[in-house]
Amino acid sequence: MASERSFQELRHEVPAALVRMTRTASQILNEDLTFQRSINPEVDRLIEEQSRRLLSLVRDLNKTAAVSTDTPPPPLKNVDSVEDGWRGIVDVIDNLLEKADACLDEFTGVVKKLTPENLREAAAADAKKPLAKHEYRYQNLPKPQRLFKKVPTNDESTPFKPLLQLKPNAIVSLKDSLVTVPTQDGATQYRHPYESEIKQSAYPDSTYLQSDPKPFSPFDSTDAVWVDSPEAVREMLQDLKKAKEIAIDLEHHEIHTYVGLVSLMQISTREKDWIVDTLVPWREDLQVLNEAFTDPRIIKVLHGSTSDIVWLQRDLGLYIVGLFDTYHASNLLGYPKHGLAYLLQRFANYDTDKRYQMADWRMRPLPKQMYDYARSDTHFLLYIFDNIRNELLSKSDMADPDGNLVDKVRDLSKNEALQCYERTFYDAKSGSGIWGWQGMLSRSPGRFDRQQFAVFRAVHEWRDKRARQHDESIHQILSNRAMFVIAREMPTEMPLLLSYCQPLHKETRKSAPELLQIIKVAKAEGLNGPELEDVVHLRAPAYANAVYSAQAASSLSIKAVPAAVQSLTETRSSSGTTLAKLDMSRFWGSTISQDDKEVQPVHRRYGENPHLALPLPPLTAEVFETKDSGESSTPATASSFDPRARAEHQYTNKRKSQDEDVFVLKQMRSSKRRKANGVEGGPEPVAKEGMALSSDNAIVGGNDEDMEMSLAGMENEQEVNDAARRHEERKMRRRFKKEQKKQEELRRINANGEGELEAFDYEHAPSVLHARRENNGVAGAKKGIVPYSKSLNAPNGVRKEQREGLGRSMTYRS
Repeated sequence: MASERSFQELRHEVPAALVRMTRTASQILNEDLTFQRSINPEVDRLIEEQSRRLLSLVRDLNKTAAVSTDTPPPPLKNVDSVEDGWRGIVDVIDNLLEKADACLDEFTGVVKKLTPENLREAAAADAKKPLAKHEYRYQNLPKPQRLFKKVPTNDESTPFKPLLQLKPNAIVSLKDSLVTVPTQDGATQYRHPYESEIKQSAYPDSTYLQSDPKPFSPFDSTDAVWVDSPEAVREMLQDLKKAKEIAIDLEHHEIHTYVGLVSLMQISTREKDWIVDTLVPWREDLQVLNEAFTDPRIIKVLHGSTSDIVWLQRDLGLYIVGLFDTYHASNLLGYPKHGLAYLLQRFANYDTDKRYQMADWRMRPLPKQMYDYARSDTHFLLYIFDNIRNELLSKSDMADPDGNLVDKVRDLSKNEALQCYERTFYDAKSGSGIWGWQGMLSRSPGRFDRQQFAVFRAVHEWRDKRARQHDESIHQILSNRAMFVIAREMPTEMPLLLSYCQPLHKETRKSAPELLQIIKVAKAEGLNGPELEDVVHLRAPAYANAVYSAQAASSLSIKAVPAAVQSLTETRSSSGTTLAKLDMSRFWGSTISQDDKEVQPVHRRYGENPHLALPLPPLTAEVFETKDSGESSTPATASSFDPRARAEHQYTNKRKSQDEDVFVLKQMRSSKRRKANGVEGGPEPVAKEGMALSSDNAIVGGNDEDMEMSLAGMENEQEVNDAARRHEERKMRRRFKKEQKKQEELRRINANGEGELEAFDYEHAPSVLHARRENNGVAGAKKGIVPYSKSLNAPNGVRKEQREGLGRSMTYRS
């Protein structure tokens, strides 16, 4: 009762004190304090003392009030800082009043008390609300990997060692499996711990028997089990061991992490669905699922398992034995599309929203839309597996050892399951690796000078170090576009650098002075650094590893050039990059002999004039030589032709001599019309049999496409010859008549005395654009039409009001 009575007394004393203080402050403000302080030093001393006392009280109250809020208190060093930080003080007080209002509502019963059960219900209600555009993707969440038992450091320099602690369903023991083997690039890595088990595995006999697909349970009336505790994992494992097929899928996050993060795992059987939270601190204990995942008697159905296999090894220490990848099955069946969304629509008539594929799967609790999307990936997958298996069996040829499509899917799936995770190492000197600068520049069309190239390498190395240090994606620290812009512009001032780094990450902003100094140093060192072309080597295409057979140089023709390629030889550059080199050019063929002097490649810098790094070979007649159907296909030798001969087509070698072929040359003339004397005295063109006259007095053949089509429809040889002869005669008569008309026109011009037409005088000719009318100045001539004549007689419109602008418009002088 004493405490209650004291509270009642305090409740009455506090408002009264506040009222007295407010009145006193108002009276003081009405006085001229500045004047009083100037004439009375004692007043000045008292005011300063009270100001310091009030400032100390406000500072203490502000700190105390901000303890129970999420808003930091503003620093109050002096009286002026109170005005500067007034907005922060208001925020602290607002948060305090909101909490007090919530407490009063709970005390009076207006709202229910916030218990853990109520919090879960509120979170579930918020999860059902639809998310706005891109709200599901960009989330500012604490990094769950910092709570793992083994926090990733991203600075390992040794090969990745499998996380396996036990090896169930083993043929080879775990100790014998964890051995290192050399890789293709000369490095070492650990052997796949389940390599022997995967290679010796086989599908159960039931997989090779057609059966009716087992229908899936209704999606809306069923729900998945959320697994986030070791007890729930053990219960799920017991159900998985009893199943014959299980469906598995993963959701991955790679924005706010360097190597990636498995955020969710979905597992389904014929009867039940599970969604496993893989962000729990004890995530490595999920290795107990290997008891079912590596059991060859249980088929594990995945779709597009290339990445899932590697992610399971890297984060959870899980391996798959007995994999059936529906992606490879759909590819063998020739489906128009191979994505999971297409298979869901084709077999289950279910439309999935693929925008959640790139969502931030670290969110907890999951929104309803993302929860349903994750569950749908495996809920229908076993039904899809039944349909695809039946279709594979129906299209298989069991009599042919290579005609069983199910076995082909098994072999392709084994190759997926045999993948091994390898750590990504960064080599700043050579730029090799998945995320090295060597690959970026070899695929980029841009060209850098020495300084720009040095800045690019330095910034690229800085980005990788910062991403590893803060466990962020390299693209979050600095995008590729920003890197190229910085390397091209080489900024040396902070505002300009920050403008190029947009969108600006918080870690990039903190390290901006360091980045600016790196750019300055690299720019200075780049003056004597290497050129881009001396370091970056373009990678050979994928077909460069194939072996081609080459034909002899003399047998090359235009049609045979694509096949004239010899085998490849491998050469290694000084930086260790493997380059492919052809013994024979795929474009030039053997026109350039191997005995010729090797042409050194000339690097062209950006902005220089282009030139040929490879000399053009002489175009001889052999290059255009084609094989005739009636001749032998034996290639001609090099001695059968003169390499310095002029290039000629094959028809020039078979043309008739001048004695056998009679033709009339085109008569040369300086103008379009010839003089009458030249026409009358000139020889008349005579057409031979089977030939026709052209407009230029040259004899040409008379066949065309229409005649060829008409002749092709005739079967009798005599009919074909008669029709061709009649066609040639008609064509000859038409052209002969045309030539006679031209001769008559020339004779008429000569008889009238016109003779040669004079050239047109453009200098003294009348203007065409500004020509004068013929009836200009003639009385009674009809006037031309003026389309705007009536508009000129229209009344004038209202004048625009002249508004006077601000300020003085004119000045008067007296």
